[in-house]
Amino acid sequence: MPTFVPLSLLAAFLLASSAAVQQRAAARSHYVADDDARAVVPGPGHFLDLVTRPLWLVGWLLNLAGFLMQAVALHLGTLTQVQPLMVTQLVFALPLALVGTRLRMARTAWWAVAAICAGLALLLAVQDHPPAHAPLDRTRMVIATAAIAVAVVTLVGVSYARRPAARAALLGTAAGLLYALSALLLKETTDVTLTNGLHATVTRWPAYALCGVTLTSLWLGQAAFAVGPLAAAITAMTITNPTAAYALGLSVFDVPTPRQPGVTAGVVVAAGLVISGVYLLSRPAALPRPRRTAPRQPPAQRLPNRPPRPPRLPNPPPGPPC
Repeated sequence: MPTFVPLSLLAAFLLASSAAVQQRAAARSHYVADDDARAVVPGPGHFLDLVTRPLWLVGWLLNLAGFLMQAVALHLGTLTQVQPLMVTQLVFALPLALVGTRLRMARTAWWAVAAICAGLALLLAVQDHPPAHAPLDRTRMVIATAAIAVAVVTLVGVSYARRPAARAALLGTAAGLLYALSALLLKETTDVTLTNGLHATVTRWPAYALCGVTLTSLWLGQAAFAVGPLAAAITAMTITNPTAAYALGLSVFDVPTPRQPGVTAGVVVAAGLVISGVYLLSRPAALPRPRRTAPRQPPAQRLPNRPPRPPRLPNPPPGPPC
């Protein structure tokens, strides 16, 4: 098994744990009120409140650890190999979100998880193995960055005054696009740092763009967690991230597009399985169910006490003989 596979899965688990923890902290924020809920995204007071919460800080540390694991995996593999594995973040996040509750995953959700895992396994099995350090076309990289920036601004604007689930999905999609772009910038920055040293990194724009994109994606991700349900936000993020990253990996890097009929068919089937799994997870049938508990036996009904028998009177004395 290639080394980037377990590292990618570990990164997905850490990021999923971070999402579950931070969503609970964001939902408890005092700034998610009626006035703030009508805004395009929660204001700065919401995030100032989050940094004072130990639960959110724990989630941030988990996020940082997952980010570092993802950086190592991207250095050892390609963008088109590592980012699809990040879909497992959804597989990990949904059960983790139910920890400490009286809910359980529905059977439909488990079927969806199985479809996603099967699709990822098929994708890894059929796709070609391009070099981990393919040359990068910087002109295409600038164009892709500008296009993603325009798409993110549009999605944030469209999310205004939408219902909570729709707002969470739109903001999650915007965050997912930025996650894909940050993965591209992270791979480029990591490769330059490990190859030419830190001094070469600080003189190039991708490192500074990575900081800005990462902070913006964190902001939009927290906004998506705060304004709507976790399932809508994390589903939109998780499906947008690998899809956009796969497209970036084929367009920005000098990697040949798969043309063999078998590879193309395998990629299409794998994408269908993953999309079907995500669709099933978004259906009401996949919502968490209350745990089945043994029905409590009603207390045994006590029979009412019998009234005491009246005292037996003595036989009257016999009357006078006739």
